[in-house]
Amino acid sequence: MGAGRVGAIVTVLILLISSHAGANDEDGAELFIVGDSDAKGPFWIQFTCQLDSCQDMELVIRADGSQYTITDPHRVEWSGLIGGAVSWELHGNPSLDGGDFVMSSIISNESDIVEDTDLPDLVPSPGQIADWDSISAASTCQLNRCNNDEVLLEGASFVGALDTSADDDAIFIEGDVGDIIKISNIESSDGVSIEYWSRSDSKILIGSISSDDYNPVYLDYPENAELWIRVVHSGESDFSPYRFDIVRYDDESEGPEGEELGNPWPYAYPLISNSTNHDTYRGHISSNDQSGDSLLISSGAKIKLQVTCQFTEEASLEILLHDLYGTVERIIESSQGCPGHVNTTDSTIGVEFRINSEEVMEWEIEVTFPGEGDGALLGDAPDLLWLETGPSEFWDVLVPSSTSYSGNLGIGDRIDIHPFEITDLNGSRVMVRSDIESPVTYQIQSLNQESWQIMNYTNGSEISIPTGIHAIRIEGLSPVVGEIGYEFYIVYLGEDIPDDGEYQDLSHLFTNFYVLIGGLMLLPLAVVLWWNRSGAFKRGVSISDFEIHGLHKLDLLRERLSIKSGSLEDGSESIVKALEMLGDSSWDDVLSDLGMPSLRHMTEQIEVCGWIIPESNFLVIGIRTFEYKWELSALSVSSPEGSTVSIEKVSPSHMFEKGEVFLDSIEPEAKKFLRLEIGGSPSLIELEVSGLIAGEPFAAVPREAIVFGKND
Repeated sequence: MGAGRVGAIVTVLILLISSHAGANDEDGAELFIVGDSDAKGPFWIQFTCQLDSCQDMELVIRADGSQYTITDPHRVEWSGLIGGAVSWELHGNPSLDGGDFVMSSIISNESDIVEDTDLPDLVPSPGQIADWDSISAASTCQLNRCNNDEVLLEGASFVGALDTSADDDAIFIEGDVGDIIKISNIESSDGVSIEYWSRSDSKILIGSISSDDYNPVYLDYPENAELWIRVVHSGESDFSPYRFDIVRYDDESEGPEGEELGNPWPYAYPLISNSTNHDTYRGHISSNDQSGDSLLISSGAKIKLQVTCQFTEEASLEILLHDLYGTVERIIESSQGCPGHVNTTDSTIGVEFRINSEEVMEWEIEVTFPGEGDGALLGDAPDLLWLETGPSEFWDVLVPSSTSYSGNLGIGDRIDIHPFEITDLNGSRVMVRSDIESPVTYQIQSLNQESWQIMNYTNGSEISIPTGIHAIRIEGLSPVVGEIGYEFYIVYLGEDIPDDGEYQDLSHLFTNFYVLIGGLMLLPLAVVLWWNRSGAFKRGVSISDFEIHGLHKLDLLRERLSIKSGSLEDGSESIVKALEMLGDSSWDDVLSDLGMPSLRHMTEQIEVCGWIIPESNFLVIGIRTFEYKWELSALSVSSPEGSTVSIEKVSPSHMFEKGEVFLDSIEPEAKKFLRLEIGGSPSLIELEVSGLIAGEPFAAVPREAIVFGKND
């Protein structure tokens, strides 16, 4: 603090050295340093030679209309009370250099508290009452409210002078029990000591600190008493200017809501990291604070935090992780220092530091976060939708705008869920746009605002969404073999304005017209039937041997996949034969026999169909390739709701794990049919077929999901 103020003055003088060095006086001496000040009050300046001797070293002072000249080859100084402007010049032999001199000074500035009348020599006796001068020096730089420059200027600097060797100065320091007083940066022309006293029914000397001590002293404000400090001579000189810095840390303004910090963290929210762009947190513990302090900082999931701690006295430290579900996990207990780094879990939302000490102390904890996280989060975005209570305050809600959001997926982190908010009264039309090539899929999910169930969704294309909080689901395409970066925009396409026009049913006016047109359209059919009446009724149905074979094949397939036959639990050989028959049939015959698929998706490279076997937990999947060969292909199933879904059995036999079946290679113009036994309790199932075509990764991701669920 005070060091910052003095440092600013010294910097100005150093600049003056470089700008005036080389200017020669008429007598041959060189002018090295020049400066001036308008400060009133005690003044002291001193230049010390860094060499064995500085020839012709001379200090010229002009103050209050008088000029003073001091000459000495080792040290020149001047002090006095200034009523107006003061200026100074340092001269020396031209053989010297500006770096041969060291300057010390006490020069007050506008922000300093300056002694304007002589202070009492002694701390007043108990019971004595008067209008004493006092210092408040309260600091607002607690927790992370100030940057480093503001911390250097906290509190106050006091500038005074001891007029004679018998003069002492006593001054009252404002505060109350629980406050902590810091005294530092004591400077004097002749050396002083600062005593600190407790004054109530009696006067008690608590201790003292000398201007030769460079470390600050921290004091507990006495209970039911006043704190006084007394500046006394350490030498025998008559006039002795002095300066010291003093800061008062009020315990009643330490916490984020204007009270003393508790331990454990007493608030329902953490401190938001980067809320003021300062990630260094400061606090103070008094010697009678048995519980100590705690600090809860918002964090992200699956990140590595760099942690640096500084304690002015011995302290014990505990570190705990807070997660989305209200669980607290202690990862470091009773440590005497910082661990260097902290690894968060996949559900961490905050990191808590608990500090205890038996002595009055200052603590400082600096937390450095890695680069940008997913979306607007500090770390990894969650893999699942929020609970029934809705997204907590720790989720960063995105908004449709021209701002891009980015993130990363990787091995073990295949899905990211981002909430976003619609504020239009009638809802909004939105879509997802990405300007970079990335092997991920985007899904906009419209959610029920009470149960948070998925009501509607698209693959990032335009969708109308009502007011409220909804979700964007980002999933990496299989196989995820390394870190994947993505970037997207939530494009706002306008408010979803309803059409309030009134409509009237006039269809009854066209009834006769519909009858007439219907008759005219059926007339040609009647003519054709009349011409072919004999052949239609006399000729029997003639079916070729090939058609008979096909019908036999399809009848057998129906029997083996039929529910009534009870063959769903038949051995694998029966099921494999049934699926082989599907592979031998034409694609159109399969679609005709099995009926309209529950899901059908076709691209230039592949067609995927899925059939539900009613009242069971089985799916039949059909895959047809076109002109390209698929290598390292795989079929995966998942649920957009985040429900548990897995594959329990595959027929014909293939390697599978959890929700993925490994299909190996599929030749061009080939058909492959599988029966999957589904585990878990999903109500919706999404399919994805991925693989390599000519060495490039491709994936077929149907836009819609299969409505699944065994009917009991």
